[in-house]
Amino acid sequence: MCGRYTAIADLREVVTAMGVDEVIASIGEPRYNIAPTQEVSAVIESAGVRQLDLFTWGLVLPWSKLAPSNLINARVESVTQKPSFREAIRYRRCLIPATGWYEWQSTVLSARKKQPFYFHSNSSNILAFAGIYVINEKAEKSFAIITQPANEVVIAIHDRMPLILDSSGFSDWLDPDQKDGDLAVVQARATKLPQLVGYAVSTEVNSARAQGTQLILPSTPEPTQPELFN
Repeated sequence: MCGRYTAIADLREVVTAMGVDEVIASIGEPRYNIAPTQEVSAVIESAGVRQLDLFTWGLVLPWSKLAPSNLINARVESVTQKPSFREAIRYRRCLIPATGWYEWQSTVLSARKKQPFYFHSNSSNILAFAGIYVINEKAEKSFAIITQPANEVVIAIHDRMPLILDSSGFSDWLDPDQKDGDLAVVQARATKLPQLVGYAVSTEVNSARAQGTQLILPSTPEPTQPELFN
């Protein structure tokens, strides 16, 4: 599950790192607490042009009874089979520029009280989350982040994490002529995962309205919960 993430790199960094040819629209300010249903930047390829545009987080499917907030993630193991996702994985794949993401863990003292953790890379200021998108009849753009099983860094806190691509996998993933969804998934999962670190952060991030650099600073976790790790 990826339910909140950050995107704090400036536009020039994103354009360079993701090989963007055309900026149609973008969010100007750093985002320290992106939540579902919000509008954020994503990268797609159209007619050989790699474009950065604004998309809403949570697929908006005209025939689905699920709210967009319930379609924010797609599991990589089943994305090619699920009716909500199988067309998009074949024809409409995107990259979501991010800096890191949050996960929550129940504390020992209370299953209801959640301790947030922040995950990012010390070696790269930009992470490229794999995603799928939809453009409806009103030209409204929406996306979902593809998730994969957690690696050894994340697994202590959560069993899922975003599918992250390195630059060697961008072209294959975005290629609109590549209509084999299963092959696209295999290629994406074969790319190298960046070195990740994670640590506890303030519960202030629990509010979707909270913003600011203080949200990603290390904080003292609940007793018996993991300390800073990598």
